Amino acid sequence: MRRPMMTAALAVLVLAASAPAYAQTVRLTTTLSGSNETPPLLTGAAGSAEVFVNLATRVVTYEVKVFNIPTSTTAGHFHVGGPGLAGPVVVNLAPPSVSDDFTITGSNNGSTFTVRAEQGIRTWDDFIQALVGGQVYVNIHTTANGGGEIRGQLTVVNEQ
Repeated sequence: MRRPMMTAALAVLVLAASAPAYAQTVRLTTTLSGSNETPPLLTGAAGSAEVFVNLATRVVTYEVKVFNIPTSTTAGHFHVGGPGLAGPVVVNLAPPSVSDDFTITGSNNGSTFTVRAEQGIRTWDDFIQALVGGQVYVNIHTTANGGGEIRGQLTVVNEQ
């Protein structure tokens, strides 16, 4: 009687171990606007961002679309900070130095980011936790608005 139960338990363990491991991916989005800047800014520029976090590989992939930027861009970043709060740069996005429309795409596995210990960002995992927890925003800076032309707080849309 023991043998069939042990065989059944072993079969369950083998099946569980051989099942494909699917990476959980978290999708975040935001709309970028001057009204989200701190303090709010009146601008004709707008944008959107879509970010994917693969929790198994710890890779963050992003696409930021920017429209109608009136003056040349100087920088783009992921900042750590809650809605309405100015926070420090954690990840650079490297937009082209242009005005008008453009798209920034890329990915980061933690090989390039800035530690912000005073905000609790000591490791890449800390950044990912802040990102998924709604404490990261995208900011696009221009020559006319060095502190930021358009900004958007990233929020989780779904988990796959």
